[in-house]
Amino acid sequence: MRSIITFLAAALIVAATADAATQKKRRAKRDINSVRTEQRDTKREIAETSKKITANTRETSRQLARLNALSGEITNTTREIGKMQQGVDSLDSRIAATADSIAALQSRVEAMRQAYASALRSTQGSNGAMNTLAFIFSSETFSHAWQRVRYLQRFGQWRRNQTERISRAADSLELHRLGLDTLRRERSVAVARMSLSQRQLEAQRKETDQLVGKLRSEGSSLKALLKEKERKARALDSELDKLIAEEQRRREKEQREAERREKEAQRKAGNAKSTGKATAEAKTPATSTAAKPTKSTAAAPTSVAAADRALTGSFESNKGRLLFPVAGRYRVVRGFGRQKHPELEHVETDNSGIDIEAVGGGKARAVFKGRISEIFKQPGYGTIIMVRHGNYLTIYANLSQIDVHKGQDVDAGQTLGTIYPDPDEDDRSILHFELRKERTKLNPMLWVK
Repeated sequence: MRSIITFLAAALIVAATADAATQKKRRAKRDINSVRTEQRDTKREIAETSKKITANTRETSRQLARLNALSGEITNTTREIGKMQQGVDSLDSRIAATADSIAALQSRVEAMRQAYASALRSTQGSNGAMNTLAFIFSSETFSHAWQRVRYLQRFGQWRRNQTERISRAADSLELHRLGLDTLRRERSVAVARMSLSQRQLEAQRKETDQLVGKLRSEGSSLKALLKEKERKARALDSELDKLIAEEQRRREKEQREAERREKEAQRKAGNAKSTGKATAEAKTPATSTAAKPTKSTAAAPTSVAAADRALTGSFESNKGRLLFPVAGRYRVVRGFGRQKHPELEHVETDNSGIDIEAVGGGKARAVFKGRISEIFKQPGYGTIIMVRHGNYLTIYANLSQIDVHKGQDVDAGQTLGTIYPDPDEDDRSILHFELRKERTKLNPMLWVK
């Protein structure tokens, strides 16, 4: 009996142990599955958050780009309204002057007519023909009568002249009145255009206020975006400085090598000449032989330096008249240098050049003749073309299709490439343009027209 009880107890213990092990395995399996599920959920949440951040950053970038475009539009519209107002003021002045001229002409014509009528009345009386004959035949002598005939002829000529003068004055008066009507119509058209531009300006400012509000609500995203843009701008500056420095070293090396070859050629030519004329020059002082190569060296220009001086002079002489780097309609959306953002408080931007929106897309063109110095890519700026004009360089960034190659000579106005239409910014095409004297940055707006 005792053995049976012992056996049963042992069986119960084994069963309990097995059940506990099974439950433990189940719990472990559930824990692993839950961990894996949590990992998947976490990854999904991270991916969704990353997607939201990317979308938010892209939207912030789009809004900032639109704000910059609106700022450029507001500047242009304000400038146009100012020009229109000047035109209206000029028309007002011309209208006032024309009205004064009409009043003076009208008074003159009226006075001429009254004087003419008075003269006729005083000479003709009630019966002009009879009075004229009586005036002639009442003369005491033939000579006196002839004098009266001559007087009447001159008086008739005076009448015809007066009639013509009155007619010309009347015609001039009519022309002035027509001109006044034309000026008034022009003024009406100008005022209507100005009113339309003012309404557009009002709409632009309202949209600007809305965008500023949205951007302020996305403060962290805006700061991160501006910081990233500054980082990319600094990277571009650094790359340009490096490329320009490398090119300067290469050009200096080429110039030194050219000078060395030129001196060596002169030395050999001098030696050959000296050997061929040794007898004839036996009495010639040693200094005179050396003087000839020295004169030759002074007369022969170093090709690179001479070309640079000539080209630089041409470039400098065209300051303020260089072609604009974008053909067709455009607007400048960001100016040169460090400046406060026109709409966002406490936001400053630093630009090494100017940013130009080609309205409706467009091409970048060379502002002056030169040579393609470099073509390279840079994050945030697409493909970049650097053109050398002697000691000056122009940089065209954010291009997609390129129409030139490195080392190619280009003429003023020649197409360099297509400005990239950014799909993240509603396909707006913005050219980043810089102008430098070697590594010194210059304000392009002082050079282009």
